[in-house]
Amino acid sequence: MVISQMSGFNVLMYYSATLFDIVGFSNPVAVGLVVAGTNFIMTWINMMCVDPIGRRRVLVSTVWGMSAGLIAVAVAFSFIPINTDTLEVTGSAASIHAPAIAVLIFIIWFVFFYGVSVGNTAWMSTDFFPMEVRAMGTMFLTCSCWGSNIIVSSTFLSMMKGITPVGAFSFYAAICGVGYVLIYFFYPEVSGLTLEEIKEVFQHGFGVRYARQLRKDRREEIRERIKNQEVRAMGH
Repeated sequence: MVISQMSGFNVLMYYSATLFDIVGFSNPVAVGLVVAGTNFIMTWINMMCVDPIGRRRVLVSTVWGMSAGLIAVAVAFSFIPINTDTLEVTGSAASIHAPAIAVLIFIIWFVFFYGVSVGNTAWMSTDFFPMEVRAMGTMFLTCSCWGSNIIVSSTFLSMMKGITPVGAFSFYAAICGVGYVLIYFFYPEVSGLTLEEIKEVFQHGFGVRYARQLRKDRREEIRERIKNQEVRAMGH
């Protein structure tokens, strides 16, 4: 959940009009709506595929794209001369046209991967909590969301001025990179497991390997059950 906020996504939601105005778009609000619309569409795609494919597989397959997109945004900003005191572009519109388009393209790229990965999946982490602590766990999950949201939203403009747009978006890219590593090593796949089995998973550390083996055993058990049912049906 913290990664979903500290990646800088809500900065784009809160400051998209300001951000695109900085790089010279004549209608930054409309461009911001395109970004929000991309997130809406990709969230629906996540909802359709996260259970059939598996949450861990979706995250491992997509979170890297968030970091790659933000790195590209940072590179594009390096070609846009910005006065960090006023956050105004100092070059001519013609000279920044291509980098500004690149900023838009790779922000949409980032939102594409965000919407299909942590943007929606983070809220599914309530499944990790056993019933006896689910209310408390969900409360801490929500506090993690809005606490990190306050941090990232209140520091964005200061970061743009203090470490330049290149530094700000490089920082968010680094957060996404660290998030990818943490997900890979510590996020178990619990799709298809019962609440009791999920509780058992976390009795084995972070349970990534244990959950993988447990789901494999579950699939083999289901196949064996189906096979036995087919044999009995043929016998009748």
